[in-house]
Amino acid sequence: MGVKGMKTLVKESGTLEDVGFKNSAVIIDGPNLYYSLYFNSKPKLDQQHGGDYSAFRGLVCQFFSSLKSCNIKPLVLLDGGAEPMKNKTVETRLKDKLQKAKRLSESRADKWDNILPPLVKDVFIQVLQELQVEIQQCFGEADLTAALKANKKKCPVLSNDSDFYIFDVQEGFLSIDGFQWESVTQGAIPAQRYKISQFCRCFNVDEHHMPVFAALSGNDYSQLEKEDSKKLIGKYLKAQQPGGSSTSRQRAILKFLGEFRGKTPEEAVTAALQQVGRSKQEDLKLYLNSAQQYALKEPPRPNLPQWVIQEIQRGRLTSFVTSVVTQKSMTLTPLVEDFSQPSSYSASLRIRQFFYGLLLGTELCTEYDREGAEDMRPKQVTPVLAGVTPEELQKLELEHLNEVKLLPSDHKLSKENDEEKMKVHHFYSLLQRWRKRENLFSFSSFTTLVFELQTETLDGSNPGQKYLLCVSSELSPTWRVL
Repeated sequence: MGVKGMKTLVKESGTLEDVGFKNSAVIIDGPNLYYSLYFNSKPKLDQQHGGDYSAFRGLVCQFFSSLKSCNIKPLVLLDGGAEPMKNKTVETRLKDKLQKAKRLSESRADKWDNILPPLVKDVFIQVLQELQVEIQQCFGEADLTAALKANKKKCPVLSNDSDFYIFDVQEGFLSIDGFQWESVTQGAIPAQRYKISQFCRCFNVDEHHMPVFAALSGNDYSQLEKEDSKKLIGKYLKAQQPGGSSTSRQRAILKFLGEFRGKTPEEAVTAALQQVGRSKQEDLKLYLNSAQQYALKEPPRPNLPQWVIQEIQRGRLTSFVTSVVTQKSMTLTPLVEDFSQPSSYSASLRIRQFFYGLLLGTELCTEYDREGAEDMRPKQVTPVLAGVTPEELQKLELEHLNEVKLLPSDHKLSKENDEEKMKVHHFYSLLQRWRKRENLFSFSSFTTLVFELQTETLDGSNPGQKYLLCVSSELSPTWRVL
């Protein structure tokens, strides 16, 4: 999420407090952190040739070493996918990423064209696990959970997401951009702390009207049309405080809200819409729902087996599971590749079909992938079920998949078994190996498992030799021989 113009407005307001951050817990917005570390590194890390994961790993280790030296105890939260309400915003961002990836592939990108390599999130999680840093993967975007956790632990949030200027985080919000972790001074990290109470005093507005400000100013859920915005702020532009013209619109909206101190958010939204000539109930509902996204209440959990929920929260099972089960969709993030050729994701379609089969049975899944070089389009994908008996197929349902009775990892397949039975035994044996691996439920190991199941031996005298299609959690394929 994000509120347009908020970062500049806060900087101009002079309400940021310089602090030396130490001896505290902190809730870290994981995606914001790994994006910042990768994109802001000096020298710049590779984006055109698959990524520089070794250098990135070093940056992650250095960052958390700095926290440890200042007695800062982090909890890192990871996103679990976008909410359905944000489909339009997600679609726009995907198209923007597609164009950036194309420019990078053609070596004509500017300095703002950044595309995160496909394995960055996986490397980030692996390093945190090695460092024994506490992590939690959420079932939607991590913003709301971060605000709730921060208030519970009485500590600030570390992020670059401008929505944290709106959330009521009692101990404030630390911007990653202003968090000088490479310049530890006297056992503390120089940082700038934002508190909503100081900002609202500066602009003379009620704190509980800040979500209304976000909804009217423009966030991922709502935004006034250009002409409507002019109607709302026109009479307040002359009364604005001194500042850059880029924030005059936001300042005027705050001036408007200042007239509703002591009133409810519903009254403020209703008055704003009446002023621009919108009185329909659906308009009121849209902006109130947008403002409600900042209400500090526990987010709902998806309807998934308890063992799946636990593994997702631990970061050991891909968050794609949530999107596929709850929304019947999979978003394939654009890659830097040869755009004159079909999408690289087409090479691993069969693997994803097995993945969908385990999660959805026979229900269709909608994939969002590039078509040609210019557009991201939805495509209906039919799941594939394992070629086993109905009784054996029941054992592979998601509800019971972790209860499957496994054969010993050194089990030898009998040549007398028919082909289908051998596939089932092979599956169980491979599942045993998969579950014993350190990264227990990573999607890459799962897709390798499924491909092993479907791959024929290359040489009957050496049944262990196989070509395996190994994919990252983003399903980007590479080949290797075992």
